[in-house]
Amino acid sequence: ARQVSGGHLRACPGVVYFFSGSATTAEAVLRLNAKGKDYSFIMVQLPEDIDKRITEVSGDEKENLKKLINFLDNCGYSHTLDWLGFERIIRAGRIISDDSRINAGFKHFTLLNPNTSTIDKIEEFSPADNGLVITNGILEEFGLPTVLRTWLVRDGYGFSQDPEEIGFAGYKAYYIGKHLYLINPELKNEAIAAITDKYENDGSFNPENVVLFGYSFTWSELETLKTNLARLREEEKNLRINYDVRY
Repeated sequence: ARQVSGGHLRACPGVVYFFSGSATTAEAVLRLNAKGKDYSFIMVQLPEDIDKRITEVSGDEKENLKKLINFLDNCGYSHTLDWLGFERIIRAGRIISDDSRINAGFKHFTLLNPNTSTIDKIEEFSPADNGLVITNGILEEFGLPTVLRTWLVRDGYGFSQDPEEIGFAGYKAYYIGKHLYLINPELKNEAIAAITDKYENDGSFNPENVVLFGYSFTWSELETLKTNLARLREEEKNLRINYDVRY
């Protein structure tokens, strides 16, 4: 899933609808929340091609589709049905939140298949080949928000929670609950030392899982961090750290 725009989506209970269309269901949930409910929603819609559809119909339906295309053009969107729902949620949320002061923000994701070049790089990748790690570009092709949000969903945090960004000697990591996510490349020795130091000296910092995006790191970086985390486990009886490299 690729994050397209940001906002805030409340936690369950909620509604999941797989034929969102123009997102009337999302608007209905927002209106219920304006009356005191506390529902979240997940709307799913295939990017149905309206340009193709208009060639297959006639009469009133064709005229309605022309109006829809004109509307999407005015909004600067592609001619697919999902963008109609996107704009409806924005407009309905703006009106409803102005009237009731509810939080009508949301997140928008699209599903994309990796291209052939990315698949080839994944197949060729080896953490022992430092040059390949530095030049593979896999993180850039997926995008950091994509990797991070995919892991947040996988680890039970869902689509709505956002991790805290933490700096370790200039290295940006992401911390939430029981997980510390290391996705950015160039995990230098100074950053590894800073991570170790925070575990040792900050009693409020104790993520049980350190998760790394394997394509971003050389073998020596992975081994150095692994060695330091193993030392922490040996020195601190109550410290349990799971070292998890994901590809």
